[in-house]
Amino acid sequence: MLKRSIGIGMLCLAGHAYSAEITVTITDDITKDDSECSLREAIEYINKGMPEAGYMGCGGKDALSTILLDKQKTYTLNAKVDVKASLALKTYYDTTVTEEAIAGLNNAVIKMAGKDHIFNIDNDPKDLALITIKEVSFEGCNKSICADKGGIFYNNERLVLQYVKLSGGNARLGGAIYNVGESSTTQNYISQVAISDSILENNTAVTGAALYGQRPAFTLSSAVFKNNNTTSGAANIFSEKPIADVTLLNDKNINKLSNSTFLNNSGYIINIRDGIAVNNVTIVGNKAGVQFNSEKGYGYLANSIVIGNGSGTNCQFNADDKTLIQNNLVGTECKNGEAKYPNEFWTGSKLFAGNSSEGSCKSLMEDPDALLCPYSTPKNTFLGYIRPRILLSAKNMFDTLILNKGRLDLSVGSTQLMCETMDQRNKNRTTDNSWCDRGAIEIIVPSSKSRIGQDLKVGEVAKLNILEYLGDSDLYPKEKCESLLKMKNPAGGEWQDGCAYIDQTLTKSKGTLTLDIDGNLVYTPNGNWHGADIFNVQIVTSSTHFNENKKYMVLEAYMVQEPNNEFEDKSVKTSGGALGFFGLFAVLGLVGIRRFKK
Repeated sequence: MLKRSIGIGMLCLAGHAYSAEITVTITDDITKDDSECSLREAIEYINKGMPEAGYMGCGGKDALSTILLDKQKTYTLNAKVDVKASLALKTYYDTTVTEEAIAGLNNAVIKMAGKDHIFNIDNDPKDLALITIKEVSFEGCNKSICADKGGIFYNNERLVLQYVKLSGGNARLGGAIYNVGESSTTQNYISQVAISDSILENNTAVTGAALYGQRPAFTLSSAVFKNNNTTSGAANIFSEKPIADVTLLNDKNINKLSNSTFLNNSGYIINIRDGIAVNNVTIVGNKAGVQFNSEKGYGYLANSIVIGNGSGTNCQFNADDKTLIQNNLVGTECKNGEAKYPNEFWTGSKLFAGNSSEGSCKSLMEDPDALLCPYSTPKNTFLGYIRPRILLSAKNMFDTLILNKGRLDLSVGSTQLMCETMDQRNKNRTTDNSWCDRGAIEIIVPSSKSRIGQDLKVGEVAKLNILEYLGDSDLYPKEKCESLLKMKNPAGGEWQDGCAYIDQTLTKSKGTLTLDIDGNLVYTPNGNWHGADIFNVQIVTSSTHFNENKKYMVLEAYMVQEPNNEFEDKSVKTSGGALGFFGLFAVLGLVGIRRFKK
């Protein structure tokens, strides 16, 4: 068989020559005593205790139990791989190349070509191995049943996943992951699963399409669960039994699901048993919502959104349920929750401002009533999300169903479950936790100016979209600018969307600007001038329009025009775009430019 070797490159080899990680050099599933190292061979080398002599081309003296995969390569397996020792598995890429160093976008892929789960993680029952996997995607067998338990992972150890994608897993129990979660010894060693910044989608199981556990033993945060299918109608995240001993529960060892998004899943999302806390999650547009079965009152649902999940199936309560429920936005069939932090009920009929639950979001004029923007994934990001909208009907920032609904209770003996400190995107929520937002996403309003710009040749116009600079807000519609600002456009003519107003700063005006409700900005120079037009664009948004004194945010615009260079040396590539302009001004010392990351 012809082996497909992988050229990781001299930089990779040099960078890891002294750290002695184990580099997988072929993508095929081969076990052969040669100089190549396959994924199966690398894991088996660690299982064998990492002998100094190496194993089948993997490892050697001073090797570490870290396995490296090459970015965006696909590694196939014909059958499951047994994992019996602690190890780390991750994708290698050059993090100094900033445009490529976005976690999750460079993942190597491990694909099951046969009919099996991918990793069988099971070690000595008297100890727990630690398996850490970062920036690797897994594709299950995509057949009717990949394995009976765990379509991608069978786990009886400590499994930690970050920036991982699990898809195509199919099993009777645990479409993506089967976690034992039950001790088989008197030492009470319990296998655990921790997932963060990850995606689980298109997994199928009779019970627990995403995660099945004999008992709750998980920490799930900043994750997206989408298009998973639990065929029996049970929960996608399913715990067969409650935690064994509720007296051992505290803030550190409670099993938590937080800051996560659930969309288009079949079956209920999670069954809340004793020992499970669900906080700041968005559960919308699924076939069913949440099952409540906390018989001793050690289950929690707080600060979350559970709406639009089938007809009358947002909440299902066991007869003996005592779940602590507080401060959620829920469907009308759900309970009021705790009197001190009651739920709020959504009675609207329009959930998404779009043509479907995924895709682009309509403007506030096209759809003035829908509560949420459809699920979308911004450019150069791994996780998508569902953004709450600030509707024009809101009288202020507190007159909403989602924004600023957090509470802060410092009283002695309070059972309040406060908002998470970060949201799904790892953006900070309010510092004192008193006015945080319900759900997985905290609405962010930029507090500093953003810079926009473009370099033009004579005869060109600048075209760019500014929505990415507005944070989580929408442009205010032009039809309402005059009544909001109580004035006509000072520049004359009708208001444009966003109530856009141009404030010249370092130069006189040298062009005209138009802006539409979708954020498309067009700048047209008013002649064949050579130089720069520098100005501020003042924009009113759905969030800033509530401010009494300053209803707008500011974008600093830099438009540079230069004549076509007929004598340009074609062998020399010059820098283009706004970067060339920024560099020019830095050299001339006319203005200090700083690039801000939003």
